[in-house]
Amino acid sequence: MHAELTVRWGRRFTTAIEALRRAEWLGGTEGETHDEFDAFSQHLTVSIDGTLVGVVRTTTAPPSVLKAWSNGQAPLPYGPAVAEITRGVIAASARGLGLYSLAMLETVLRLPALGVRAATAAIEPHFVGRRFLGELGFTPVGPPIPFDDRPRRGTIVQCLVLPIDAGRETSWIAMRQALIRRLGELGYRVDSDLEMSLAAPHGGSVCRRFLGRARRR
Repeated sequence: MHAELTVRWGRRFTTAIEALRRAEWLGGTEGETHDEFDAFSQHLTVSIDGTLVGVVRTTTAPPSVLKAWSNGQAPLPYGPAVAEITRGVIAASARGLGLYSLAMLETVLRLPALGVRAATAAIEPHFVGRRFLGELGFTPVGPPIPFDDRPRRGTIVQCLVLPIDAGRETSWIAMRQALIRRLGELGYRVDSDLEMSLAAPHGGSVCRRFLGRARRR
């Protein structure tokens, strides 16, 4: 019997998201990882049999998360056509399955539907997922700089940027499909609302055509 791996995307910020951030990454006291940007953001969640094990935040509307955290020093574009991807966390109990990769793929595949032309992020130089981000197409911008990514202060990070285009979408779809097959072999059935998100007007045309063909097969 397969475990249910559920992926959802929406505006709702929950105490479970804050607790996962705090317990698995940022530390601090209750509520300290919840900031003013959460209300302006989309939150991608990954759950296994109803238990939250992964989150990623995407912010497209001003104010800019990365500009604020860097005190204006981040050499990155920002604005309504730029998605700032932050607060990515996977629970220790679920690591090694490829869930960070799945969460990032699910996130970037939703960006064209938002009218986004580029994505930005900032990671610690020795972050374990850096190689995968490079495979997605993220490239470094400038030297490492300090960030006040509350509740932390003075975190040294490398800024990254990712152009959003149809060629990359096709590659991301193939990567996601391969990962879902691997998860199936490991005993997980992926239930994602990605197809529903891509059905929104004016967005995700490449993905809609591809996934539409897959459903008709």
